[in-house]
Formats: sequence, C-alpha cells, structure tokens
Amino acid sequence: MLKTNSRINLIRKRSAAHKVYVPSNARENQYLLVEFKPSLALVELLTKGNSSDVYFADFYRHLSHLFFDLCERFDLANVSFIAKNKLVRVMFCEEQNVLETKQQLLFMYNPKIHTGLRTFFNPDLLADKIELLFLATGDDIRAQAPNFHLRVSNLMNALAKQLKLDVGSFKIRDHQHLTYDIFANNKGNKNTITHGFRPINTRYQQQALLMPESKNDMTFAVASLPINKLLLQSCEIDESADDPYNPLYTYVSDLFVKIAKNYNLNQLALVANGKVPIIRQDNENYVLPQGEIVNLGFKTEGSGGLYVSQWDSKNLVDTIKLVFIATANNANRRGYGRFVNHLTQVLKELCRELGYSKEKDTITLRFHQHLMYYLPNIDSDNEL
Repeated sequence: MLKTNSRINLIRKRSAAHKVYVPSNARENQYLLVEFKPSLALVELLTKGNSSDVYFADFYRHLSHLFFDLCERFDLANVSFIAKNKLVRVMFCEEQNVLETKQQLLFMYNPKIHTGLRTFFNPDLLADKIELLFLATGDDIRAQAPNFHLRVSNLMNALAKQLKLDVGSFKIRDHQHLTYDIFANNKGNKNTITHGFRPINTRYQQQALLMPESKNDMTFAVASLPINKLLLQSCEIDESADDPYNPLYTYVSDLFVKIAKNYNLNQLALVANGKVPIIRQDNENYVLPQGEIVNLGFKTEGSGGLYVSQWDSKNLVDTIKLVFIATANNANRRGYGRFVNHLTQVLKELCRELGYSKEKDTITLRFHQHLMYYLPNIDSDNEL
C-alpha cells in the first residue's frame, strides 16, 4: 500500500511540474500575418494596364479593396493591408495606434475593444512582398484561435482565386502570445489560470483543425527587466569611463547565465542596447544587428547551447530583455509547462539576487508561440 501511495504521489508531482499557474489577468493575443510577392502581371491585371511602372497607388487601392471586401465576408474586423517592406510587430495597448519607424510598423491595440481597416503602402514602389495582417478580436482569444486561423486561411483561398494566383505562394504565420507579470500574485491578484502550454499544432489538432505536414514552429519567452535605482547602486559605475555601464550589464548577464544553467536552460540571450530582439529559427546560430533590431537565429535541435549578449556599454537602457529559447528537449507530450516553470524560477531567483521588490516592481514575461507554413489548398471545411 505504501508503494502504491508513493507511486500516486510521484505521478501527481510529475503532472504538476507540467502545469503553469498564470495570473487570471494575463493578456492573450493572436495575430496572423500572410505574405506573398506581387508581380507586374498582377499590377496589370488589377489596374487594366492603366498604372505606370513607377506609380503603384491604383494597384494597392484595388488590391486592398478586394481584401477588405473579403474580410467583411469572413467576419474579420481588425485587419491591415501592408506594402512597406518593414517589420510588422504587434503589442497590447489600451489605445489603438500604429507607430511607424524606418524599419518597423508597430500595431498597438486591445483585442477586446478595437477594430479597424488600415492600409500602408508607398505609391512609388512595388513592395518586395504584400503583407496582410489579421488581429484577433474578442474575449476568449485562445479558445477561438482555431476558428480564427481557419477563417483567415479560407479568406486567402478565396483571394487567390480572385487574383488567379497559386494559393501555395501564400506564406502564413500564426503568432500567439501570453503576457503577464510574474509577481502578479504579490500585488494582490491571487486568482490563477492553469496552462499546459501545448504546441499550437497540438491544440489545433485536438479541436479538429489539421495543419499541413510541412511547417515550422518556434517557442520562446522574453522577459523585461527594468533598470531601477537599486540595481544601478549594486555596481560601481564610473560615468567618466569609455564604457561606464559595462560592469552593470556584465554583472546581470553573468548572474542570469549562472542561474539559468542550474535549470538546464542553455539557449539564452540578453539584449541591453535599445534594439528589438527578433527571434528566428534557423539551421545555424547567428547574431545579426540591423538598425533598430537585432536578429537572433537559434537552432532548436542539435545545439549544445548558446548564450548571446548584446549590450551598449556606453549607454543606459530602460529595460534589459532576457530571452529563453525552447529547444526540442523542452517540449513533451504535455507541452512546454516545465520549460515555463523553470524559466519563471530563473527570473524569480535573478530578481531576488538583484534586489527587486515583488510588491512594487513589474517583471513582464511574454510567452511566444509561432507557426509558419505555405498555405495548401483546402479540401474540406475543417482541414488545411
């Protein structure tokens, strides 16, 4: 009997290790980005040859109108037509806005309340790619994700037929985020939601939406570590030195890696130079700074581990970004729960060592799941 009880307790402990209790006020978000390459033949088709090679405004207007008409038909309420050759990013905000920089288009919105139709294009340039952005709306984003994905894919099939294009030329990216303060419980939010963090493909399959066999998926998390007065006082900073903040960033990065390795987390990055870290799955590990962003390529399989540090020792940033890349070893049949629990423990230990207050400081964790594939023809109402 003792052995039986011990076995039951062990099973319970193992099961609990794969469950994550996130704050009930965690923000869910999803957006789909579909891209395809325009051609001069398509320009002539939509403008009936009336548009010159150097002025594409009519083409973009005709194409965006077709797109918006289909969005109304498929009940998609917050969409954008983009032909700007810029990186598209999406963030939560109580006020809907779009910020445009030299390299980025940053869409900020609240999925519970915001809708809209927007166009962004350069009339004098045929963009390298057309991007169609679909922002999820409503209250239950995660539960409605398969339906949202299916409506987008059906719309793209309809658009391909209207444009007489091969639907296989459309690349679809499904981005899903869960964002919360790891110390929300200490600030009075005692209610939690249980998450197993299953892969997107697994969740869709369990809800009768099948993905194509040829696809890429990626999972990672980004934590935002604010630099406060106490942290600055923990290091000797010589403002007259050529690299005054090198001791600070070195101290944080060394401690970060040390703690993370205790939890067998070996695909890590620290970014403290004001650039936006863009995580990409690749066959090789690489670091590629490019203006406002820094591209970080990681191998999710066959890598013995990699730690990337990118900081500007001459300047003090407001926030240090800590990146955790999930490898194939971080996933199992239950999902990524153990991975999230481990990285959360890393963050809590790091914050304790650095003197952060659980009651006052906000340490935001955003969990990312991405799925990408080229869209095949749809043969039934619920399969891709």
